[in-house]
Order: sequence, then structure tokens, then C-alpha cells
Amino acid sequence: MKNQQGLPRRQAGQVILILILVMAVALAIGISVIQRSLSDISTSSKVEQSSRAFSAAEAGIEKALRNDTSNTVFTDSRATVSNSGSLPLAGQALEYPLLGKEEVAQVWLADPNANLPNCTGYTCYTQTSLGVYWGNSSTDKAALELTIVYYAGGSYQSKKWYLDQIARTPANNFDTSADCGGFLIGVNAYRCKKTLSFTAQEAAGLMLLRARLLYNSTSQPIAVAPVSGSLPPQAMIIESTGTAGDTQRKIRVFKLDKVVPPYFDYGIFSLGEINKN
Repeated sequence: MKNQQGLPRRQAGQVILILILVMAVALAIGISVIQRSLSDISTSSKVEQSSRAFSAAEAGIEKALRNDTSNTVFTDSRATVSNSGSLPLAGQALEYPLLGKEEVAQVWLADPNANLPNCTGYTCYTQTSLGVYWGNSSTDKAALELTIVYYAGGSYQSKKWYLDQIARTPANNFDTSADCGGFLIGVNAYRCKKTLSFTAQEAAGLMLLRARLLYNSTSQPIAVAPVSGSLPPQAMIIESTGTAGDTQRKIRVFKLDKVVPPYFDYGIFSLGEINKN
């Protein structure tokens, strides 16, 4: 039998089936293209929101560095800023952000706002011992170079320690007597501790401590803790959260007052005259 178009019924059914298959394939391709387009649009939107949120967070940090921690509202984003206030608090340790190899941490032992070496009316650390904590890895064992600057006999002087967790080959002749049994300062864990000792004359004129990690391949923490008394307030942690749409980006900055540049360690105690060529 033939249908109205003159085709056998079996052949007409096959044509309809082929048409349905072609339409299904075309529909699948169309849906796939639409989904890909929607996914690209969504990704682009998220990237744009992330960029706006990060820019807002940066703007919040810039304002906070100018002593303005008020929230900032932009056209399509906003920044929420907070700060820790002056750190460390009385009797507490000053914890540094993670430091890489050869990076330097500086801790004021005399208030940098005082008319140094006169510290009258300010918080200055004058104890004859001081706790230093460093490292957080049992495999990547960092060594530590410490420099204490103090005022005695009418001039600034320095005293150094070279601390290590293990004896190395070839030998570096560092002091390996530190206690590396693990310690908890605040909420952060440290592997090693060394208590530095000063003479009464050194303690009376303590100015600052400089610490440099050595031999490490990963970034690790350093903390300086008073044995008694308090370290002068000198740092602040600023946190800015930028928001754009459903995306948030957070920036955290550790701000330290009056940081001495790294070349200080190499130049300030030179025996000869320092010339700039």
C-alpha cells in the first residue's frame, strides 16, 4: 500500500525516523552550544566579579594604610576592612608572617617612636633574656641567623647568634643547642626555641632584633616572645575583604613600624667607610 505521497508505508516510516534522528542530533548540538555559551558567560562573569572584588580589597588596604579603616562602597563592589590594633599586646609574642629563605624579620625591642636611645616614657624591653621561636617543618629544617642591636658605651653595637637544628655537612659551626621539641605560641606551632641571654649592659640598651632564615626551601614562621615584661607595640594586621556579586576576595597585610631595609645587616656595621659609587 502507498500513502498520499505515493511512497510505500515502510519507506515513509523510514524517512520519518531519519528526520527524527536528524532533528535529535541538531537539537543536541544546539543545546551543547547553548550550554557552552552559558558556561563561558558564567565563567567570564565570575572572573570579572573576582577582579572587581580583588580591586575593592586592595582599595580597602590602601585606605587602611592611611589610617582610614571605614568600609568603602564602589559602584559594583565594596570593601570591608578590619585591623588588629597595635601588636603585640602586653606580655605577648610578636609573630611574623611566613618568611622564605634569606628573608629578614625585624622586631623592635625599644619603642621606635621614642627618642632613641632614650626610651623614657615608652615601652622598652630591658630583660636579660628573650625567647625566639622558628620553623614548622620536621623535614625542611631551617637554621636561623640573629642580630641584636643595642646601645652601650655611647655607641650602637651588635651581637650575633647562628642557630641550627642539625649538624650539617660540611660543618657550618652553628649552635645546635636549641630545643626543637615543638612549641605552641597563640594558635601557631613552632618547631624550635632558643632563649637568648644578655649582659646587664646589653639589656639596658636593647634596640632591635633582626632574624634571617637559612637553608629552608619553604616559607616558615618566626616569633619573638618576652621572658618577662613586654615588647613595645610595633605592628598591625590589616584585613580587607572585597565583595562583588557573589564573589569575595580577601587580602591580609602585616604592617610594621619603621622597618630597616635588608642592606642594613651588611652595611651599617662596616669597619670601613661606606661609599656610594
